[in-house]
Amino acid sequence: MKAAKTVICGIALALLLVALAACGTGAPAIALGDYVAVPIFGEWEADDDSGNAGTSTITMTETTEDGMPAWNFAGMLTRDFVWGGTTFGFSVDEEIGGLLGSATSISFMVRTGAGGQQFLLQLHDQRVTDYGQFAVNFETVEGEATRLSFPIRHFMQPAWAVPVGRLRADNIIRIQWATHDSINPGAYDITIWDISLHVPE
Repeated sequence: MKAAKTVICGIALALLLVALAACGTGAPAIALGDYVAVPIFGEWEADDDSGNAGTSTITMTETTEDGMPAWNFAGMLTRDFVWGGTTFGFSVDEEIGGLLGSATSISFMVRTGAGGQQFLLQLHDQRVTDYGQFAVNFETVEGEATRLSFPIRHFMQPAWAVPVGRLRADNIIRIQWATHDSINPGAYDITIWDISLHVPE
């Protein structure tokens, strides 16, 4: 959803610490058997639905979790635009794109606010024009820090979307999280950190 885009490089969601401010990767990979978890970073952006005459809100704040840079997103979803919604994520640069070509899964740490909430993790395909991005749905437990991991092959377009064919790494231009009123009505609050792509060693 295009609207009120805010680039968080050096402001509320400034990229990590100065040492990790560049996009792409920047921290050591962690071996996981035959796979390696490679941390990825980017210039965070957030979008509300005001571009579609919606009134949903989103506020972004840089924080820390487990001694690591983290990003909190909170706001309120309304139905002034059909199902109100917001998205937050970062663009795929050449380095991340190269990793996506061989990645088997993506993982991240997450904690949410009141009641435990549902969100989408989306791989934004540049061919999609109807909001029907390749995605997985996940549910959280209130206040509980959890590492979630999703195989790339599990990302699917919703049934109502115009199909664009198989998901290909070279079509992914953004990694983003999303929430909308049909799965998570009212207020939302989510903190994300330690995002990694898992690639063969």
